[in-house]
Amino acid sequence: MQKQGQTTTLPGVFSTLSAGFELTTRYLWLMVIPAALDLFLWIGPRLSFRALIENLIATSAAQLPTDVLAIDVGALTEAAGRVNHFVYLSVSLLGVPALMAGPMPEKTPITPLVIEGGGLGAWFGWLVAFTLVGLLLTALFYNLIAYAMRRSLATTVEMPPLGPARFVRRTLHTWLRLVALLALAVALILVITIPIALLAGLVGLLSQTIAVVVLFGAVVLLMWLLMFLSYTPQGMLLNPRRFPFAIADSVRLFRHNLPAALGLLAVVLLARQLLSTVLLTADSGTWVTTINILAHAYIVTALTVALFIFYRDRFVVYLRQNTKPQISPISQIDEG
Repeated sequence: MQKQGQTTTLPGVFSTLSAGFELTTRYLWLMVIPAALDLFLWIGPRLSFRALIENLIATSAAQLPTDVLAIDVGALTEAAGRVNHFVYLSVSLLGVPALMAGPMPEKTPITPLVIEGGGLGAWFGWLVAFTLVGLLLTALFYNLIAYAMRRSLATTVEMPPLGPARFVRRTLHTWLRLVALLALAVALILVITIPIALLAGLVGLLSQTIAVVVLFGAVVLLMWLLMFLSYTPQGMLLNPRRFPFAIADSVRLFRHNLPAALGLLAVVLLARQLLSTVLLTADSGTWVTTINILAHAYIVTALTVALFIFYRDRFVVYLRQNTKPQISPISQIDEG
């Protein structure tokens, strides 16, 4: 009876999204990093590996039989010239969301400088370097969100001051954790896909249908594993515990709040994709695109903030149910 009396009504998905937009509107400077990244990708210099990609396409086309090759080599070659490899600064799913994360628009108000890359080794080196820098931008972006959430609670809960030196240490600490999280995700993908791909190849000798089912099962398994890890970055910032505990908290939160956690992730990912499609379709190649970039930065920042608010609300309830009554769960959030 006592536990039933202490049950807290949690905000729904749309209430959490509304809170994310409200906090972003209150602290508009949160959208500076996504906007600056998009502006750089849009009119800044571009890194091109067109010669390398064209060579790989030509080599693949020469090795495959004509009746098997069902791709438009010309279209692939043309698309290779529109790829800006600075886009690795926006790490997929984990990094700062960017409107210009795909092929670059054909028309821009100014002609960007094109930097020609080298061979395959140079491409891999830039991939690793830009990914690390992108994760550092992500760590800064996430810490600014956590700081804004601290400020929003400062009027009701006493919080310790967060000086510049401490903020820098937190950002670097978050960066190292994000690198570890990305390495873990890549390791899981390799551990699952390589054996299953070999198994599907063997099964494919007997039945192509069963091989497709095996590959589909691997994709579903990977999606579920990544979803269980999806709230780990929020735990890193809002719950001052070690990296393995942040992963365990994400799994626990996702499992105990499965419909809401899955629904919020689906809404956020779908909204990002639809928003990018609409804004890129409306791109005129003029300076008006700046408005699109700012609108995209505002909305994706609000969606990201909503994920943090969702974690905070669920984590507070978890602390209330698992800590002593005299301990304030809100005061424990974001103390690290």
